[in-house]
Amino acid sequence: MAGQSLPKISRRIATIVLTAALTALFVAGADQLDRRLTMAFKRQSVADLAHNALTRAEIATDYAVIRLGMLYENGHTDCSPDAMEAINYAVFRSGTIKDILTAQGENVCSVAMHSETLLENHRHPVDTVQARNSSIALNPVRLDNTPAMAVTWLFEEDVLATALVNTESLVFDLLPADLRETSAIRLSLSNGRTVGRFTGAEWQIGGETEMFEAASERYPLRVRIHVPTAVLSQVPMNRSAGTIIVVGALAGLLAFLVARGLIPAPNAASRIRAALRRGEIVPNFQPVYAVRTGELTGFEVLARWPGETGPMASPAFFVPLIEANGWSDDLLETVILQTAQTMRSVIDNVPAVSFAFNASPAQLVEPGFAAWLERVLNRAELDARRVIIEITEREEIRDVEKARSSIEALKAMGIDVAIDDAGTGHNGLASVQRLGASILKIDKLFVDGIVQDERAGALVQMLVDVARQFGMKTIAEGVEDEIQLNALKRLGVDEVQGFFLCTPLAPEPATLELARHQAILTRNRLQARPPEDKAMPLDHDAGAVAVNA
Repeated sequence: MAGQSLPKISRRIATIVLTAALTALFVAGADQLDRRLTMAFKRQSVADLAHNALTRAEIATDYAVIRLGMLYENGHTDCSPDAMEAINYAVFRSGTIKDILTAQGENVCSVAMHSETLLENHRHPVDTVQARNSSIALNPVRLDNTPAMAVTWLFEEDVLATALVNTESLVFDLLPADLRETSAIRLSLSNGRTVGRFTGAEWQIGGETEMFEAASERYPLRVRIHVPTAVLSQVPMNRSAGTIIVVGALAGLLAFLVARGLIPAPNAASRIRAALRRGEIVPNFQPVYAVRTGELTGFEVLARWPGETGPMASPAFFVPLIEANGWSDDLLETVILQTAQTMRSVIDNVPAVSFAFNASPAQLVEPGFAAWLERVLNRAELDARRVIIEITEREEIRDVEKARSSIEALKAMGIDVAIDDAGTGHNGLASVQRLGASILKIDKLFVDGIVQDERAGALVQMLVDVARQFGMKTIAEGVEDEIQLNALKRLGVDEVQGFFLCTPLAPEPATLELARHQAILTRNRLQARPPEDKAMPLDHDAGAVAVNA
């Protein structure tokens, strides 16, 4: 018996040893996976920081270009008293523009304390680089012994204006606490000249680092962030083996699910085409609210593709495929027709509510786009005066004059045109002035950081100021909490939308949300009318309305 039990004991020991070895191997693998995931996450976070810094620099440059263009259009480049007052106002209204110089023939003037810097730059510009618009040039200057940037617009042969931009302020607060002491960020022109930088107190030149870079398409601007490799590879020391195992298992499952969701099937395009023909891609409606009155002013119409048995397909999956195959007009037509059918009670009974539909820059510059859209709206029996066309930033507007002509035709029909994601895409704020749109939409990117980042608030204020200068309405997207909402109120944003206020809804819940919201506003007005100078708070219960309500 004892002899027979020995093999069993040996097998048990072998099993235990093998199990321990496999467990150790799995834990080690999970640990390496955790480290790699941590490093990948940190790398992506720093890469996002580089793009955020570039966006800041682009918007500051856009704002300078717009201010210079307005001075020229209003005849304020001749150094007259009116011109000096206009220059002073432009500098005073901006947080990043420290001075402006205008030159018209022999008349050269500026108003602020940095006149000598701009005059010297005007006489002897150094390392100038042209923007995509060859009339605009950027070059490095010194502002109070720190790097800065001059933005010059040559309007005519002997007429120009230059803005002195404080680019240092765009990068000094960008790095988070865990990178701020050990890393460095540099904003430069495409010729390598530095125009803004921040260096942590413990930053060591020559150490082993990784570089993250982002470059502008519109301006000769480039951002580089240098982070020590050791900082990127640091992982928390309080992890348990169980945590590592769970992280490893979940990471594998997550990678499988993400890969399965992101990689389209070989017949994806044909399935999308069939879905368009059968009307399976349907509209959802996200309410837009007026900040001061709390009224529901309209809906952004969003294309959705419900799965037959699985979850709803993401627009990030099917919209790019639709655009790539030239079916954008089909998508817009089916969404408009279904909106008119499913929201008929709202269309017939609530004339003040608008509907915003998305269109691409490629559609906007198509010959006859406005006439085609008019025919679709007539079929849908939808008044053009209740329609907003949002021009997305997924691609560059390659022919601004054609786009402007198309926008003028749309406006003649009574359609308002909105520039979506202003300042974050290919076209920039400088195109706003030339396009003549009616609405400027502030991207969620800026709303997200409006509370924690003072610079984000300044950028939103800049967008609001630009919109007001051109007589445009502002709509902020992606509002996720009351703090963001209150900050947007203070900055003067006109309208807001986001999950905090209400999620995108199917037609019936959207109609109920409108009726409920109107009833609440009517009740509030009857109970106690607020003072005229006090903003009526939005009713945040709207966010509780579910799609399947």
